[in-house]
Amino acid sequence: MIFGAELPRRAVFLCLLAAASPVHAQSAWGLTQLMQSLAQTRAATGNFTEREISPVLSAPLVSTGTLTYVAPNYVRKVTNSPAPEVFILDHDQVTLTSPTSDGTRVFALNQDPRIAGLVVGIRATLAGDLPALEQYYAVGLTGNAASWQLHLAPKDASLQRFLRAITIGGAQGQITIIDTASTDGSESLMSITAADVQNAP
Repeated sequence: MIFGAELPRRAVFLCLLAAASPVHAQSAWGLTQLMQSLAQTRAATGNFTEREISPVLSAPLVSTGTLTYVAPNYVRKVTNSPAPEVFILDHDQVTLTSPTSDGTRVFALNQDPRIAGLVVGIRATLAGDLPALEQYYAVGLTGNAASWQLHLAPKDASLQRFLRAITIGGAQGQITIIDTASTDGSESLMSITAADVQNAP
């Protein structure tokens, strides 16, 4: 993996673990009810499979690994295949470890406003904080409680330069797919299988 231009896409995985208690189908179900459900997750672990396509790749790149989320400020993505890599976000500090390339890098989010804006928006999704999310993204919702899609379009010009849109899909209160489209023609489709979810009492 290349550190730098590729890094913002890594941050997108933070949305993966926003699994929560079921959203009950009802006539009034909508964005508010979905965000309330996402806010119930206190901790979660899961497995992921990510398929990346890019104009610079001759074939799709498929990676697998595990994810851990502890509300509200800790996320860890461990990639096992095809090459080991660990991404940790702990409050406002990022630690990226890649034994096959650059070793370990540690830096603060405010060192790159683009990454900070992206991560803050994703944190808002994990927390079910719609007002904070809408500071960075135009938010839309389609489907119903049994099969929904959350559409995020970046508002900030610095995000718009590399990120076209994020679509998060799920069933009831569990996220199952995240599709990230970049302005350079790259796309990442990540499927998630929850292993353990702890909800607020």
